[in-house]
Amino acid sequence: MSDLRTRMLEDIRLLSEMTGCRGSCTSGELQAGEYVAGELRQLGARDVQLESFQSIPSTYWPFGLAFAIALTGSLISLIYSGAGALLLGALFNGLGLWAMLAETEFAPSWTHWILPRTQSQNVTARIPPSSTVKARAVLCAHIDSHRTPVFYSSNVWYALFSSLIALTLLSMLAGTLGFGLGVLLNWQWVRWLSLLVGVIQVFALGMCLHADFTPFSPGANDNASGVAVTLALAQELLENPLAHTEVYLAFTGCEEVGAYGMAAYLEAYAGKLGPETVYIILDQVGAGSIKFLTADGLLLKHKTHPKALKLAREIVSRRPELGAYEGVGLAYTDALRATKRGLVALTLCTMPAKGAESGSNWHQMTDTLEHVVPEDLEKTYTFTWEILRSVDQTSG
Repeated sequence: MSDLRTRMLEDIRLLSEMTGCRGSCTSGELQAGEYVAGELRQLGARDVQLESFQSIPSTYWPFGLAFAIALTGSLISLIYSGAGALLLGALFNGLGLWAMLAETEFAPSWTHWILPRTQSQNVTARIPPSSTVKARAVLCAHIDSHRTPVFYSSNVWYALFSSLIALTLLSMLAGTLGFGLGVLLNWQWVRWLSLLVGVIQVFALGMCLHADFTPFSPGANDNASGVAVTLALAQELLENPLAHTEVYLAFTGCEEVGAYGMAAYLEAYAGKLGPETVYIILDQVGAGSIKFLTADGLLLKHKTHPKALKLAREIVSRRPELGAYEGVGLAYTDALRATKRGLVALTLCTMPAKGAESGSNWHQMTDTLEHVVPEDLEKTYTFTWEILRSVDQTSG
């Protein structure tokens, strides 16, 4: 296992230090993708490709537009009197509410129709089995890293930010309903609601603007660790192929801004791979106990496919020394794109022993190699390998 550990740590070092910060749609993300593609070709993987797609380059642009248009409506309702101003207030808050909910659910909205898109890329490859193909699995890890806003800097800040998201959503709902009722019932006094909802919307918009001017994280744990473990598994699969399971590799871009890379991958491959394919997503697997997600999503939590949970729970029972456990995800992962299609997708991550998200240096400049725990990488590698073996053993 020592050679395996050395390989994974070296991949993480190169991705987090040598290629630079890997923001979505940046040259650093491209450089990291080219490095991964080169490693796969050197290992002997089949059909290695960099596949381009278009993505909105910031997760904060759609949210910022949603908050901005809602705030505009609230200000119009406050500054101007009359039914027309209240109508615009209701309409603009409704547009903001729609955009925010759509963004959290990977659904289309007006923000996606007007925001510019930039090129990103996935790295894809295939590893055939030693005999007839009877099953398929996809190993997936995202390449890009996130920005480092202050609201990810501590548990307290994150709790405040989570509350702000809920309050902003409620503010736009209140603006839509309140100003709308004002028009219907001629309640001119309701314009003063703008003082409450407007303050919340100003703060939310300010947080979005702040976030987009912060640097990108080095992303050692999130998610050079997932990339490194996937490359190590690719090496093992090429040296010791599974008997009947064809394994596809998807190193995705733009996960951090809405899982656009996974969406592009599924658009291209899901039909060919079929509904029984097992998707295993490795995301932040270098610091803490293994956790597999029972539900995924930013606001609404979408339940993981029962077949994926069955696979994971069997490994927990068979290999208790790996210390894996299950739980609901905090935000979204690439798996959400597959889960919403009804596909068998499972996210594996790691959580620090104390259970604090900030312990993984999530979306911070401190997400560096020195905070990655080699033993945790190895446990994730083993757990994932056991899932692949289970898929193969039941394929006949």
